[in-house]
Amino acid sequence: MSAAPVIDSPASWRVLAGCCIVAIFGVTSLYGSTFGLLMLPMQKELGWSRGDITFSLTLMTIAGPAILPLVGWIIDKVPLRPLVLWGVVLQSASLAGFGFMHGSVWVYYVLCLVMIVTASGASFLTLSKLLQTWFDKSFGRALGLLFALTTVGAVIHPQIVRIVIAHASWREAFMAMGLMSLIGGGLAAWFLVRERPNAGLPADALPAGSGTPVEATAPSPLPLSMRAFLRDRVWWTLAVWNMLFGFAVAGILIHFAAMMQDRGMTLAQAATAMSLIGAGGFFGNLMAGWLIDHTSATRLARLFVIAPLGATVMIYFGSSVSVIIAAALLLGIFNSGDHSLSVFLARRYFSVESFGRASATQQVATAFGSGTAPWLMGLVHDRTGSYDVALVVSMGAFIFAAVAAWMLPEFRQGHRPSSVIAPATT
Repeated sequence: MSAAPVIDSPASWRVLAGCCIVAIFGVTSLYGSTFGLLMLPMQKELGWSRGDITFSLTLMTIAGPAILPLVGWIIDKVPLRPLVLWGVVLQSASLAGFGFMHGSVWVYYVLCLVMIVTASGASFLTLSKLLQTWFDKSFGRALGLLFALTTVGAVIHPQIVRIVIAHASWREAFMAMGLMSLIGGGLAAWFLVRERPNAGLPADALPAGSGTPVEATAPSPLPLSMRAFLRDRVWWTLAVWNMLFGFAVAGILIHFAAMMQDRGMTLAQAATAMSLIGAGGFFGNLMAGWLIDHTSATRLARLFVIAPLGATVMIYFGSSVSVIIAAALLLGIFNSGDHSLSVFLARRYFSVESFGRASATQQVATAFGSGTAPWLMGLVHDRTGSYDVALVVSMGAFIFAAVAAWMLPEFRQGHRPSSVIAPATT
């Protein structure tokens, strides 16, 4: 019987390439990077307020706590490639469905909930779980590349959507996003995404010559269930860091285009600023991935909070285009790099067999913060006519997130964060 492919091998990088393309054309990249551009045309045609529209993000975070632990349990138990394939197909249909909206805002809310459920199959959670079976010493760089290349979508999607809105309408823009997801993500999932044979099986079930999952051969002292997570200090500290960081950043990013247009920038200038955020995210993820494999992860967690705090201060006090551009780049670099760092820390603090559930529950914390902030910021704008109060609240969230990052341990006692899967033997 042939041996399983070796981790950190050419096969690993081919799978990473497929995962990156799937993510580029995923809901996070397509919908997340263009929401600010779609919000004003939707408000004008449908008559909904900004608070009404951004409340959809909060509704999606309400669904998140309900489905993410289930998704985490599923990806710890079942083959991942079928989940990715079906996720691409269903998320494409969901995106296109927004183009048919009419009437009540509740139609929009229902479609958003459908999208968040259907997109879970091809989500970063599933892709990260897949990649951890293919990478060991280069896992940080793999995560950095996954999130960095995803920002390519954040650079190009706003420009494509802007052109479609200008020459057609926001309805055709949603349909175009669904088509891009189906073609780009579907082809990558079909031809490149593969599972590593025998990954995660117990030692006595592996064929001769295959890699042996180290942590699967002995009982793990680490938390393996939601009840155990809720009793674990490290889980709570990491969750607070993720939640506060997500809260502080998401409100700014979602409202960034509208915020800039309120200050006199044109639609094209706002789209360019959003693309700069995406460009900063590309370099930020590459930088974070390399640093994760070579330096202290907890020190990086502190850095990736302090830097966007500085960008928020620049947005609050600055008014010139040059200051806004600098703030956009800074937000992109350090917001995006935080994603790969969060996944890496989940792997470091929790066992292989619970990675899906640990990552899922941490994403619940992130989703709670990032989902409530845009809605609250929209309400603040509707009540006060500006974003000043919301920006001050975001600064406070960054400061408390830095405190949580300072409390994170470098390693957990008794947990071996490296060599998750032993090298294949001959």
